[in-house]
Amino acid sequence: MQLGFYVNLERCVGCRGCEAVCDLTWNTPVGVSWRRVGPLESGDFPNFQRVFLSLSCHHCDLIWCAWACPTRAYTKRDDNGVVLVDPERCIGCKLCIWACPYGAPQFDPARGVVTKCHFCLPLLDEGKPPRCVATCPYGALDYGPMDELLRRYPTAQRGAPHLPDPAMTRPNILFQLPPELPENLRRVDFIQRLAEVD
Repeated sequence: MQLGFYVNLERCVGCRGCEAVCDLTWNTPVGVSWRRVGPLESGDFPNFQRVFLSLSCHHCDLIWCAWACPTRAYTKRDDNGVVLVDPERCIGCKLCIWACPYGAPQFDPARGVVTKCHFCLPLLDEGKPPRCVATCPYGALDYGPMDELLRRYPTAQRGAPHLPDPAMTRPNILFQLPPELPENLRRVDFIQRLAEVD
């Protein structure tokens, strides 16, 4: 079984509630966010369109972060496919950050190690959904086994604008894109920061 996320760009309004609740729940330090929301924009005022993209770790099938890690701090769980990083094995070299095309691993300067989304496993073990999914007021996020998500959202896609070709890492995420999404969407702030390394 492989867990994955679903993101509906038609419903997301960019409130960043998912981002805030993730930070608060897992007490991430300032500058470290396991889920980030940012806009994609097209056109100029008054003919202007904006959509929002909410991203965290995609718990990929081809885990570039793990392949780059010299201490084997990364594992992919057999029971649910969640990718985890062990802070006891991490040496803070940041090679995983450079390897991940989605900017999911985050360096915690206070601890000197990399952390990332763990799919709220402690909550899942209690039968609760990930906090980001539970908090979204517009139902823009969902989660579940990938085969169920594919059945539930048959028009969703594995790729989204300005993200790498899904064939590169086989990410476990689906995107519901607006039917009339412009081709000339501009990346704005957070996507440009995804690849930055402090």
